[in-house]
Amino acid sequence: MVTPVVMPQAGLEVTEGTVTAVHVAVGDAVSEGDPLLEVETDKALSDVVAPRDGVVVALDAQVGDTLPVGAVLVRLADGAGEAPAADPAEGAAADPAEGAAADPAEAAAAAAAAAPATAVQARRGTGSAAPPASAGPNGRLRAAPVARRAAARHGIALETVRGTGPRGRITLADVERAVGQARAAAGAVERMSPTRRVIARRMTASQAIPQYSLDRDVDATWLLAEKERLAAASPVAPGVNDLLLQALAETVRRHPALAEQFVEPDGVRRRDGAAIGLAVATDRGLLVPVIRAVHRRTLAELVAERRRLVEAARAGRLAREEMEGATITLSSLASFGVDRFAAMLNPGEAAILAVGRTTDRVVPRGRGLAVVPAMTLTLTLDHRVVDGAVGAAALADLAALLEGEMTWRT
Repeated sequence: MVTPVVMPQAGLEVTEGTVTAVHVAVGDAVSEGDPLLEVETDKALSDVVAPRDGVVVALDAQVGDTLPVGAVLVRLADGAGEAPAADPAEGAAADPAEGAAADPAEAAAAAAAAAPATAVQARRGTGSAAPPASAGPNGRLRAAPVARRAAARHGIALETVRGTGPRGRITLADVERAVGQARAAAGAVERMSPTRRVIARRMTASQAIPQYSLDRDVDATWLLAEKERLAAASPVAPGVNDLLLQALAETVRRHPALAEQFVEPDGVRRRDGAAIGLAVATDRGLLVPVIRAVHRRTLAELVAERRRLVEAARAGRLAREEMEGATITLSSLASFGVDRFAAMLNPGEAAILAVGRTTDRVVPRGRGLAVVPAMTLTLTLDHRVVDGAVGAAALADLAALLEGEMTWRT
């Protein structure tokens, strides 16, 4: 019995996924739960695992393929001898490099797929860029079935591809190289990754929110001293961001309007507690894992959860539910040397706090001047649910907490 393994549904809004890694090869024996492929969706990177014990008899997807939910990725069977019949539409019939007779239907389909690409290359003047590929005994080009499928998918004429395999056989790597060269020659616009597409959509939606920002400089003398004191008293040393998270949760508790959510067309959803999103820069783009119930966590619990989520975000292992349900977000660019900035609201949230680096600044003190460590807080708010006076009061309370009024949950 052959079991198809398909692109999973990773959320109601997810319609497709991109294969980023293939962990198995045809003929491999796998056990239930073994990772077969890695897939990137709008939400996260995740492994597609074997639903049962079996042998891989077909790989229907390759690295870089973007496929809809439900598309077949891998086929498993009880034994290697149960390979499914080849699908002529996939060009996986007998390999002409081995001298087998060509399937007329496959040849016609391949010619039809290659014709537009050949015409395009002729217009670009690139049709003779590569020497003719080696032909088999029957006159057909020597090419691996997976290379034929890739060429048809990308509109590449096999006649223009230099084969580097045995006896000049065209491999998948040869086709991928030709695709890269064609894109470079044409100045092709590459499609965004699923994560970047989601960021683009959400930031476009954010632009439609009537939002405003409030700035406040904070004397960080007491905050930095507290960080050192708490680090010395605890085996889990909190950082400035951990202290900011706990102080922000207290601010939300005092000013519940910060946790409200505008609901189209004219509703407001009131939410209790403080689930705080933490903006994390990763190789895939900006991700925002959510720390739940920050207002109830001790600093040690907060540090542990923050570290776990940041590591998962940078490894691409965040679960979908770990990026949903924030009431407010904290974004810090202090480590990048940024003094101040205004962050854009995440759709569905009424507030986001942007924090710059701590620098020494000259400030009036008594009848003279003093040099103090200071940081700038910028609170961006949804004007549909948070008026300016409410936002200003919340920012003033947050500043007071950070300058000496906060009682830490330890």
